[in-house]
Amino acid sequence: MPLKDRCKLLIARLLIKLGRLRFDDFTKEELHELIADLFPHRFSLNIPIGTGSLNVQEGEIAFDNENNKLVLQSLATINIDVANNTLYRAHLVVVSSATPQYDEISKTVLLTHINIDTITLVNDNYALIQDSRYLLNKFFPQGINNLVTSSLRSAMSLFTVGTSDVAAEYLKLYLSGSKQAVLDYHKPQINQAIQSELNTANLSHTMRESHWREALFARVGRSVRVEDDRLRFYLV
Repeated sequence: MPLKDRCKLLIARLLIKLGRLRFDDFTKEELHELIADLFPHRFSLNIPIGTGSLNVQEGEIAFDNENNKLVLQSLATINIDVANNTLYRAHLVVVSSATPQYDEISKTVLLTHINIDTITLVNDNYALIQDSRYLLNKFFPQGINNLVTSSLRSAMSLFTVGTSDVAAEYLKLYLSGSKQAVLDYHKPQINQAIQSELNTANLSHTMRESHWREALFARVGRSVRVEDDRLRFYLV
């Protein structure tokens, strides 16, 4: 640690003894620096047919003071492709939250009670959903459309012959033409993909001796809470 920072550490400890320093705050901007390397991040979605992906492009931290929660609002894109054709794409806002805790023994800040709170569709020019006519034109053998005189729903039944019941029902979902309906169907897969990633991720931060503020908290820190739109580290 540089001499200048060691001096800051000594002054801070003196202020604590004098009762002039009770806590240290980390602002939204400082926390953003800590998570900058997490984006962009791609998740694969488990869907009945084709391939699905969720790309989280960027995230912004917010504070839930009342519930002692750190909130992450992320902009993401979802893409569903079947046979190299894009059937669905959309921008989403994914809001997740977690409770910060501090372990004095390991000198580590942990995130617990992690939840995916909301997944919201953004209706913009990027949004795309292919209808049943597109599916028929793309996937029926050449010329078969000329033989289809029944309703689109019946035609889709012909289209899905030979696929599993789950895959067939999935493709019929596009008959509604509703971007929201398709998103609602995929929400469980999105939740599962994110939760699986979180289960293997390191969601902790051990105080570093090379940073005087963190070294101070490692010596005299007791707890951490979300207060006054800050991540507040309480000292002795």
